[in-house]
Amino acid sequence: MTTRPDIALVNAGGTRKQVYQDLGNVFSAIDTPFWAALTAGYLRGKGFDVSILDANALNLDFDETVRALADLKPRFIAIICYSQQANVSTPIMVAVGDLCRKIKEELPEIPLILTGWHPSALPERTLREEACDLLVKGEGFRTLADLLGGADFQSIPGLWRREGSRILHTPDADNIQDLTAELPDVAWDLLPMDRYRAFSWMCLRDFSERTKFASIFTSLGCPFKCSFCAIHATYGEHRIRYFSPQWVLKQIDTLVTEYGVRHINIHDELFVFNPRHYVPIAEGLVERGYNLNINAFARVDVLDRIDVGHLETLKKAGFHWLKLGIETGSTRIRANVGKDHYGIDAVRNAVNKAHNTGIDFCANFMFGLPGDDYASMQDTLNLALELMPAFPSFFCAMAIPGSDLYKEALEKGLPLPDTWLGYASQGYEFLPLPTEHLTAAQVVEFRDYAFDTYFKNPVYLAMIEHKFGPAARDHIKEMTAIRLKRKILGD
Repeated sequence: MTTRPDIALVNAGGTRKQVYQDLGNVFSAIDTPFWAALTAGYLRGKGFDVSILDANALNLDFDETVRALADLKPRFIAIICYSQQANVSTPIMVAVGDLCRKIKEELPEIPLILTGWHPSALPERTLREEACDLLVKGEGFRTLADLLGGADFQSIPGLWRREGSRILHTPDADNIQDLTAELPDVAWDLLPMDRYRAFSWMCLRDFSERTKFASIFTSLGCPFKCSFCAIHATYGEHRIRYFSPQWVLKQIDTLVTEYGVRHINIHDELFVFNPRHYVPIAEGLVERGYNLNINAFARVDVLDRIDVGHLETLKKAGFHWLKLGIETGSTRIRANVGKDHYGIDAVRNAVNKAHNTGIDFCANFMFGLPGDDYASMQDTLNLALELMPAFPSFFCAMAIPGSDLYKEALEKGLPLPDTWLGYASQGYEFLPLPTEHLTAAQVVEFRDYAFDTYFKNPVYLAMIEHKFGPAARDHIKEMTAIRLKRKILGD
């Protein structure tokens, strides 16, 4: 006789086509719901019976998801609304809302909880709009443990609930302080580890092992205050907390030896930031000789000053990719978003340092930032073409719930998306912010023009073929053959 789980943690499916259009068939990743696995590990450590249902990886529709939950018969259901990052989690709320309604229709007796980036950014609105019973704001670990332990709602920090027409909530829960001691376990064993898929650009060297993939955090939080970022809505503070290098290496050991993982994406906002954290991890991986393919975030000002020996160690450890938030080619626009403490020369130096070590970039560029006009957006595209990262990501500035830009948009009465899918940058309904000089439609049109200009550039394609081979060049050409349809442009 199987026991009834105390809680089922759900990663909702059903959005890949809506968020990525036809790019979702091959070119998007199927990401590991690390936050669900971390939460499950924490709750198991407190003695609770936990299941994870990754409906996204298993490609379950809403009916199939509800049937699977009905078979489990958990005491609680929690939909974990975390995506790859806080800034790309809002679009999944359409599927989350639909799934909530389906669950409450079919399983009304099971309390339904929402937690994650978006619910933490807009807790009252989420609780009023979605068919959930409870909402957990913040990291959620302790709040969920208190719920499962039967504590009185009024005594549980971080819990939001309805009482008639009123929305009630307790003070926010404290964040976990010692990540290594309090979050020792990641429940990889509860995930369908053979169902995940790396970003296509991570596999330009070899597409054959793309499904041997996992994502992980090695730290939580960020000390900076970029106006377009929503991460602080969950953490409520501006700092980084680290898992120990030994903890990180233990998780990677498990991924490699038990699940055959070859590609690892590190979700930290700032992995290459504190050498006392990332250098021991890299050195440990060099000693192990796993021959991994790893991607992680870095900052321009850190790479500008970094010890070249640290870059060489990262490369030897398998860090073949770094994500770099370059954002704009305009010094004037950079100042508008709180990144004015370095200039274009620092960007060039940072990229050249890494390129000289053999590290490639998935560099982020953003159009439609406050103050952007056609000239400054062209400066951004020109900088991308000059630096020639192996795979840039072209975004538009969005008023993401939880960010300062969202607050400013509400204060100024700027048009915001009618649906959460309007925050999906590659989606049909996408609606970014306008600027003082450009409409939202003009920003989207330029972004799509920049994408085509860059990825169809013969110089770029020749570089890709020289570095990664003919299959990589063909892959890029297949990607650019897919044209995104845009409602705002009349498609």
